[in-house]
Amino acid sequence: MSSWTEAHGSRSIGVLVVESDPADAERISVLLTAPTDVAVRATIVRSCAAAVALADGGNFDVVLCDLCLPDSPGKQTVDAILAAWPNTPVVALVDDGAQDLGSMAVRHGCQDFLVKGLVDSELLQRTLRHAIERGAVACALKESEERFRTLVEVSPDAILVCTVDRVIFANPAAARIFGAAHRDDLVGIDPLRLLGLANGLRLMAVLDGERDPAAAKVAERVECRLTRLDGSGFDAEMTSAPVRQKGHPAAELIIRDITNRKLGERRDRLAAAVFQNTDEAMMVTDRDNRIVAVNGAFERVTGYSAEEALGRDPRLLSSGRHDKAFYRALWTSLTSTGHWHGEVWNRRKNGELYVQRLTLSLIRDREGRVVNHVGIFDDVTDEREEVERIRYRANYDALTGLPNRSLLYDRVLQAIAKAVRSGGRLALLFLDLDGFKPVNDRFGHLVGDQVLVAVAERLQACVRDSDTVGRLGGDEFVILLAEMSSAADAPVVSNKVLSAVAAPFEVSGVVITDLGASIGIALYPGDGETVDLLLAAADKAMYAAKRAGKGHYVMAGGDGNRRNEAQLRDWPVEGPGALAEEPSPRMRAPGA
Repeated sequence: MSSWTEAHGSRSIGVLVVESDPADAERISVLLTAPTDVAVRATIVRSCAAAVALADGGNFDVVLCDLCLPDSPGKQTVDAILAAWPNTPVVALVDDGAQDLGSMAVRHGCQDFLVKGLVDSELLQRTLRHAIERGAVACALKESEERFRTLVEVSPDAILVCTVDRVIFANPAAARIFGAAHRDDLVGIDPLRLLGLANGLRLMAVLDGERDPAAAKVAERVECRLTRLDGSGFDAEMTSAPVRQKGHPAAELIIRDITNRKLGERRDRLAAAVFQNTDEAMMVTDRDNRIVAVNGAFERVTGYSAEEALGRDPRLLSSGRHDKAFYRALWTSLTSTGHWHGEVWNRRKNGELYVQRLTLSLIRDREGRVVNHVGIFDDVTDEREEVERIRYRANYDALTGLPNRSLLYDRVLQAIAKAVRSGGRLALLFLDLDGFKPVNDRFGHLVGDQVLVAVAERLQACVRDSDTVGRLGGDEFVILLAEMSSAADAPVVSNKVLSAVAAPFEVSGVVITDLGASIGIALYPGDGETVDLLLAAADKAMYAAKRAGKGHYVMAGGDGNRRNEAQLRDWPVEGPGALAEEPSPRMRAPGA
């Protein structure tokens, strides 16, 4: 007990007791207030929530918490208390026989645990004091470690700790400098792989100095050549010092990449060669934005020779596709930041348009005045076209060119949002071909695919430009009728579609005469107020049309065309519609 008073003087200990059982709370209070050389101030709360609520304004040295609270049992209590009191040591209270619960609490951050009924005053107070002492030490150590870790983590220089045969620590800068994807990729490798033989001898000298202090030399900074993981070399400045790692000799290496500094010494000699031989087109203008230098790639990309470009304004490349606002924003960004990066449509000498990926930079003199503009660009027209092709494949059916499930879902979602704002109407027609399987079986899938393409063309001819025809897959299609002027539009379009599909198809010299369709119609908002509900309702109605004999349409909620016509007179109806089933998996939102 005396060690506490020596270290902490005679101040009192503030204890927050979290105990829901009144009898247990009273016993703990008695034990805490037993005579001792340090006064104990105990505050008792009955729930985890009450303890958490005190965290903002409470001033306690230790929290003594029961782990069987009515509002927060077991680990939930541990997590909540530790989160609320991150800098205050916590001692758990468990019932006799629940020592495993106490061990769990310690593993998750509590300083200690006590078993109810097995605790006397001396044990309780000693445990709390030890918890406070350990907590203070842990807090100080944590702060020290965090300061050191921050210095190491944010250092722009590589920091390695090495033994004679392996790297045992590397900071993020080391990964960057040595070309590793992550610093852990450096841990465990032989230092000679990075340092080379000559610098490996320096490492050995440091380790010898750690083993024999009399042989240690004052650490010196040396310039050397080191090797990245990919085998490339770079110029470095390295400082080494002996350290101990788990009681064993080790060396700490601080490495600065000075490649740029070395390159700067050779820049004037290499600049002309780099400028002329780079694959990217380069253009330099003066402060008045007149071209003063271009490289060979510029001539290749633009078609203008150096003689034709020098002295002219870069506007000679302008395509006319960008307005004044675009160039105003470009120059504003370039002037304010010194750089601009983006894509620009320009025109070659032969009149051909192409896309440049362009980087512009300002070169200033010592007084900060702009003396040159540097433009670096390459032709990314093919890349842009490939991006467009990828975007198209992601949103359109490869066979028919119709919107696929993803794009169709998005179109319906937008149509619903517009209908909500304007009070408009829309319908979904779910169409499944009748008699398509025999076409595949009899004539083959090539003919079947051609029939599907022909069906897609006929469906598009039946609707307005503002409507959408999409293919879900197989022989299933969906038609979105957006912004309908009348409830009768859906049956009218459905009859047009049925007639169009029933007409003979002639593909690859084969005449198909027995194809038809079954259509299910869902109306917004009567049959559903979400995409999934509308699709599911239309899907269900389509199957009803098939059961009715195929070659028909059925309105969602109806059992035949007469019922459907009555529904049209009453539409729109209130509420989400009659369909209550969960949408089938194939009708869910893309990715759901």
